[in-house]
Amino acid sequence: MTMQSQITLVRSIAILLAFAMAPGAMAQQAPSSIGVQPTTQQFAPAPMPVAGAAADYRVGPGDVLGISVYRSPDLTSLFTVGTNGTIDFPQLGPVNVNTMTVLEIGQMLEQMLKRRGILVDPNVNVLVSQLRARVVTVMGTVARSGEIPIDRQGTTLSAVLAQAGAVLGTGDSLVTIYNSKTGPAQRKQVRMIDITSGREDRVAEDGDVVAVQSPPTVYVSGEVGRAGAFAIEPNMTVGQAVAMAGGITPRGSSHRIRINRKLSDGHTEVIHNVKLDDPVNPDDLITVQTRIF
Repeated sequence: MTMQSQITLVRSIAILLAFAMAPGAMAQQAPSSIGVQPTTQQFAPAPMPVAGAAADYRVGPGDVLGISVYRSPDLTSLFTVGTNGTIDFPQLGPVNVNTMTVLEIGQMLEQMLKRRGILVDPNVNVLVSQLRARVVTVMGTVARSGEIPIDRQGTTLSAVLAQAGAVLGTGDSLVTIYNSKTGPAQRKQVRMIDITSGREDRVAEDGDVVAVQSPPTVYVSGEVGRAGAFAIEPNMTVGQAVAMAGGITPRGSSHRIRINRKLSDGHTEVIHNVKLDDPVNPDDLITVQTRIF
């Protein structure tokens, strides 16, 4: 065997070994033409996870869908659901996806691609890339004001408030609720505690506007552990407000408590000899005075 023949043989063996070691090389070979069943086996990829939405989420106008068709990059893209609930899918034209889940959309596209002879055995995966169809607007005293997507069936107002970072179960915050589609005339005002307890909680609806108002406060000063402003709890008494302020110091007296209370006409009333079981009003200034002896 000549030297040139030996070099050619070595090169051929190296190429064959490299091809054999490539995982799934034969299985991944693309079919020669659309609509012709390939002779090699095709392996479908694992289903893509739903991003930002529950599996039972119903797609609506404004949502952005990420749709991938296995081994068909020309059919893989992002699609925005139009106001009429349709997407413009390549080679299929307008396709109505309104109120469908991602699984239902994927199955429908597979059937349409196969029925029209575009692909023999299509595998379509769909995910919600951006949620824009159904939202609740939360504003006011929350950590994250703005639009909260309703990403699953049965999402409640309390769940939306929790996502927005509202302080639940503290103070007597007022929550104003109305729907932007019906207008502010149908507004309803409830206490935060009634939502968290379930008495006024309900399923959130698309277009709901939820405004959280800070709870009223009471100010405690004088001979207490830590003077400051505190949220008023329902039916709060002077004794409870003082306890929230760290209690009365050894220098203070529970028999020498004064309240400066704002009246509706703008004047301030000074109330002496206040008892610990007296109720407090919003914006009261409670002063625990030093004991006489």
